[in-house]
Amino acid sequence: MLYLYIVRHGQTVWNTEKRMQGLQDSKVTEKGLRHARALGERVKDIDFERIYISTSKRTEDTAKAIAGTRDIPIVKDALFCEMALGEWEGKKQEEIEKAEQERLHAYFHQPAAYEPAAGESFAELETRAKEALHMLIRRHSSGHILVVSHSVFILMLLNIVKQRELTELWNSSYIHDTSLTVLAVDENGNITIEKEGDGSHRDMIASL
Repeated sequence: MLYLYIVRHGQTVWNTEKRMQGLQDSKVTEKGLRHARALGERVKDIDFERIYISTSKRTEDTAKAIAGTRDIPIVKDALFCEMALGEWEGKKQEEIEKAEQERLHAYFHQPAAYEPAAGESFAELETRAKEALHMLIRRHSSGHILVVSHSVFILMLLNIVKQRELTELWNSSYIHDTSLTVLAVDENGNITIEKEGDGSHRDMIASL
């Protein structure tokens, strides 16, 4: 059995400012690193064969905080990047809403109808997420793999596993920073969701 432990990066400065990140980056906050270390403590007994991350620094910093002193190979791959948001990146949601209210509404409420001025459509993200999932299954027939990625990417993975249309994208558990989603893949390629957006490790912070 193959187990995929899929984690969103830790809270960043832009997250606190409600700025859209996409492919652009901002620093992981101390709170985000504490959450990542708490998750690391939670999964310390799992023998991860490899860690896959996006090319964003926030996923690398999160992955290293989770791994701690363990020497686990880290593989960067653009397949795991967040949805590209073009000119929206770095802007606050309230700024975007004033300038492009209809497009922002489509982004959050009608993903199949969302047409980006630049960046990716949800259909393009879906294709990339499928490729990422298939790549992991091809490379690893069994064992435990950690993936550190981004909220919309993880929501898309869940939507794919649930075999739902793009219109259902946002109808999954909220993907908080460092939340854990676990997928189990059997030898026939059947995928079961064992955990979805689980952030219970964040309650451990006070004791770390």
